[in-house]
Amino acid sequence: MGKSNSHPMDKEMMNSLVKYGIGKPFPRKHTVMDVDDVYGIRVFSPSQILESTKGTNNNTRLLITFQNTENCKVFASKEAPGFWKSTPKRKSIFDANKRHIGNIKISWYYYYNVDDGRDKSSSRLRQSEWQIREYYLTSKYLPQSKVERKNVLLTMMIKTKAANNNNNDKSDEKMQRIVLDKQDIMQSLQLPSTLVIEQQIRASLRFCLC
Repeated sequence: MGKSNSHPMDKEMMNSLVKYGIGKPFPRKHTVMDVDDVYGIRVFSPSQILESTKGTNNNTRLLITFQNTENCKVFASKEAPGFWKSTPKRKSIFDANKRHIGNIKISWYYYYNVDDGRDKSSSRLRQSEWQIREYYLTSKYLPQSKVERKNVLLTMMIKTKAANNNNNDKSDEKMQRIVLDKQDIMQSLQLPSTLVIEQQIRASLRFCLC
């Protein structure tokens, strides 16, 4: 522990979440959602999220919810066109001092190819081009006296360049390669640099991290 091959985008998103947790405004356009504590946003399909949330384009959404991440489960319904399925491995993110900031859980949206009217079955299940990356802080990273917003979960929903329909290939390296280019996502979100965010965080916590 202490080493992370994280995508720079993930580091910047996690740092923005730290700022939000200590009471700072979230720096980018987002939607705060009131969701079920067990299933979270998994009760919604990508199209439902796009229609009910704010964003700068149709490829990316930033969502903030307040829920216990340990309770999050897969939501599947006969009426729903598909479901979000998370990958087994969670990614850890560390700061410049190798302190564990938090984790990321990655999920893909799967749907049933039933355009011809046939019934849903596992053989007709397809992985879509939509992915969510859920960011949450560890309980030990921030001093409790500085935490103003608890149980915050930041979710980024992004449309990937191509879908990987091989259900057996779940490596995060594969996922990272097919995600939209970091430059494209950063331009759409207009995120500040990691250095600027970390400097702001350290300034806010300098009296508590001794």
